[in-house]
Amino acid sequence: MTIARMAKSLLMAGVMTMAAGTPGRTAAIDVRFAPPDVELPKSAVCTPRVRDEDMIAEWTTWDQKALPKRATFAITRDMNRMRDLDARRFEPIITRIQELMPTVKKNYGETDALFDRVKLMLAKGESDKVREEALVQKLIDIGGHPAGSLNTLADYLIEGRGIAQDKEAGFKLKVQAAYGGNADAILDLARLTEDGQAVEGWEIEPELAVNMAFGSLVGVLDEGICDRISRVAREYDDGEVVVKDPALSMAWYRFAADLGDTAAAWEVAELNLLSEKVVKDNDVLLKYLKKAADGGNMAAILEMGRLYAEGALVPRDKEKAFAYFKQAEAAGNQAGVIKQAQLLEQTKDASPEDAAAYEDLLRRLIARKDPPPWAFTRLARVIQTRDGIWKSAPEVKPLLEEAVKRGDIEGGIDLAELLMREDLSPETIARSTDLLSGAIHINGEINAIAKLQRVYLCMDPAGPDVAASDYWANIEAGAGNKTLDLAPEQIDKLPELKDPMVIAAIQTQALYGRASALALYQRYLKGAGYSDQVLRFWAERAEVRRGATVEAALLEFKQNLEKGRINDAKRSIQMTGEGMTVDAGLSFARFLVNNYATDAESVALAKEILHPLAETGSGRAVRLLQELEGPDMDPLSSPLTRFGDVMRDRGDMSAQLLLAENAASAEERTRLYHQAISTQRCDYDDTMALAEFAIRHEREDVQRWLSIAEHIAGEDAWRQVKIADVFMALNGPDMQKHALDLYQSAREGGEPAAYYRLVKHYADNTRESYDPQKASAIFVELVGRSELQEVPEKLLMLANMKPEIQRQVSQSINVQALYQKAAEAGQPVAMREVAKLLRDDAKDTQSILAAFGWLKKAAEAGDAEAMFLLSQSYAYGLGTRPALDAAQAWMAKAAEAGYPAATQVLKLNNAGTEG
Repeated sequence: MTIARMAKSLLMAGVMTMAAGTPGRTAAIDVRFAPPDVELPKSAVCTPRVRDEDMIAEWTTWDQKALPKRATFAITRDMNRMRDLDARRFEPIITRIQELMPTVKKNYGETDALFDRVKLMLAKGESDKVREEALVQKLIDIGGHPAGSLNTLADYLIEGRGIAQDKEAGFKLKVQAAYGGNADAILDLARLTEDGQAVEGWEIEPELAVNMAFGSLVGVLDEGICDRISRVAREYDDGEVVVKDPALSMAWYRFAADLGDTAAAWEVAELNLLSEKVVKDNDVLLKYLKKAADGGNMAAILEMGRLYAEGALVPRDKEKAFAYFKQAEAAGNQAGVIKQAQLLEQTKDASPEDAAAYEDLLRRLIARKDPPPWAFTRLARVIQTRDGIWKSAPEVKPLLEEAVKRGDIEGGIDLAELLMREDLSPETIARSTDLLSGAIHINGEINAIAKLQRVYLCMDPAGPDVAASDYWANIEAGAGNKTLDLAPEQIDKLPELKDPMVIAAIQTQALYGRASALALYQRYLKGAGYSDQVLRFWAERAEVRRGATVEAALLEFKQNLEKGRINDAKRSIQMTGEGMTVDAGLSFARFLVNNYATDAESVALAKEILHPLAETGSGRAVRLLQELEGPDMDPLSSPLTRFGDVMRDRGDMSAQLLLAENAASAEERTRLYHQAISTQRCDYDDTMALAEFAIRHEREDVQRWLSIAEHIAGEDAWRQVKIADVFMALNGPDMQKHALDLYQSAREGGEPAAYYRLVKHYADNTRESYDPQKASAIFVELVGRSELQEVPEKLLMLANMKPEIQRQVSQSINVQALYQKAAEAGQPVAMREVAKLLRDDAKDTQSILAAFGWLKKAAEAGDAEAMFLLSQSYAYGLGTRPALDAAQAWMAKAAEAGYPAATQVLKLNNAGTEG
């Protein structure tokens, strides 16, 4: 019985003394009893305790024919532990141990058996039965008990357990037990004496009594010494009897550990690991942690594995970490399997061997008696990654259903996605939204918010529920999870802006592990001049996050592209192999195709980027490869044929649309179209792709996708123009009116393309909407809003307009003066146009000479048409002396710059020469 329980019993019985209106209990006894300074045995002395579950597993599989061959002390200890854990459950085992005890303990007699029987009955709550049979009284009457048994009988009398309460007789027996050397009795009496309670026959001072008790516990060097030493350590850790002293407690645990107690070794290691009560000593920590692990202590085994896995206190060593975790698994510990799985989860994406081992571990984990719910979800994801979302569905769905059944929130999110890939019926939509909203409300899963928004806006065949979608969009923004859409100049100026909310949002998303946010936050930290230590910390986080490196390259690429630095944009493309993301790869490849289509090396690089993406099922990558290979390719070896199977197994939205475009039947095309809807990201690009497909094959859905795209575009003027172009192409009166409204909205947003579309529309005299006044007014407004260097490109439109419009424009702006001003500012197109105006309206030699001068400047500035015209000037002597060599040189440069007329002239010249 502990002193705490005894004190409670005495207090309830009114025995404890009171002083000055407060409980008589005083401070703990201040005694420093240190471990002896002796030479330790070379081999272990103790019989270490094993974990309760291991002990139970052994005894519950015991055949009960004979007691195990081990120390009697260890058998008795296990019997007592089972009795304290669950006397009713383990009664058959305990009873059988008692029956067989005489076979291993020769002096185990009837009195011992009666004592064990009484202890078992009391542990089962049968105190009344013990009292009725007078079993405790019978033991008292037998007499001649050792000190420990006397103390037990004393406690029964004091508490009234199994016998009528008799405190006086109980304390008399406790005093006998104390003088007989029983440590529990001595400590109980010392505590009572320290608290001011007088006990007849006990005259020993508390401090001396504690020393006696602890000395009694240390006793002889036998197999039970470590249990007794650990008792001393616990007293100094608890502070119930003696003043709390963590350092002294650890000293006693170390003493027990050095004698072979692995449980005590773990106590030493844990005290240092937590470093809350003692000053951490890593050398001591590692020494005793390894001692505990080597002795089979499960907590220590798992901790050693963790240290090697993380590289904390010891060098990172994956193999040693696995060895410890496998040791735990071999001992039947599920955490060992889980830890192995967690370790492999970090490397499975980069190593096929680790991916296979990870899958095997998860399968073993879910086959166990009580597997963790998340294991079903992780296994489902592994199978999806390996086989593709479409091919794997029959195997994955039951796993996710089981994960949901067991309460795994992430499994519910994945199941919602899978269900919607199967069909988009009202029942499926209802269950999927329930799963997603449950993940948000129950577990606060932020990622589920965007998915729920996507369902309401883009997935439900009943049409977009804009109000519900906006509600969840606002929730996502409030949670700081919405991806920040920053303009290039904002990104460059982040360090100067010092906006704590924006920086906090980027940092939060970087901590989530979002690759784009990691790239952006690292760029900010570098620009803000943070220390190398901080930069290194975030660089290490980015290294383990798949795609973070390529996202940094993509960010740099987009910054250069937005600023017109084409060559710098090309240099910023990084071939990162396994780190290439689909979005980044497509951006890089499309850029190379658009800007370097005639450069074989750039085209080869684009193909090198696209092939791995096509192998993942990216439809856009396959489509771009088809563009690169051209219309004359062999259909049997085309990208569509080569990557058809992978698109069917794991293809994304664009892959489903590409397959649908080439489907063998209308039914197959419709099925693939629905699959595309279920896998879309619900962003502008995907909804526009669906709209374009619908125009050709599903006309009734066109307006749905365009309205969703319009909602997503918001006030983005360029996207408004692109959406309006589709509406305009549909040709209906209502569609045309809506397109004009969108063009007007984009015009108000300052988008030049909107001005072009409106001018072209009102300047077309074949339409009923022909309106020269409106066309000229919009054109004049466009020129007025343009920067000087952009004006010449705008003015070129005027030459193709009707004379009436040209006349009205010339009444508002001086076209020649604007060209002249831009030319003087160094704009090549303006130089060329000024030259053409001077030459076409030449009234004297001076004008012709001036025209030649502007042409030469424009040509030298890189304008292809100017090169062609300059070549003609040299050939015919317009404004200069004829110079055939110069004419030929500039004609070649014009052709090299891509001017079609120059290319044609050179072809004719070469044909004439060859003839």
